[in-house]
Amino acid sequence: MASHALDQRLFEQTANGLGSVDAASPTDGVKLIDGWLKVIDGNPSAEIIEGRLRELRGQLQLAQPDTDRIKDLLMIIADHTSQVAQGRNIQEQMAGKLEDVATSLRLFADQL
Repeated sequence: MASHALDQRLFEQTANGLGSVDAASPTDGVKLIDGWLKVIDGNPSAEIIEGRLRELRGQLQLAQPDTDRIKDLLMIIADHTSQVAQGRNIQEQMAGKLEDVATSLRLFADQL
């Protein structure tokens, strides 16, 4: 499991740092995904998200990524993140952070 500092930094980078599609690079996306994979490693409620993150990372590493598939994956990850946020064992503060991440992912996907 990753450190709390890494968790915080990833929440901030994802919720605030995705910005516009023009400012983001596939390499930045891969680094962000790798960080999230460390954070969710071993969390059974995040298994679906983990699989989709791995697929998204693979798309970003292609010479010609499929923009439509990337958009779909971002939306799927956002939806599952929202579901995790609504779980009964999630603290209110964490639920808010997860919803912020989901919103950022949706906004980013809408720019594609």
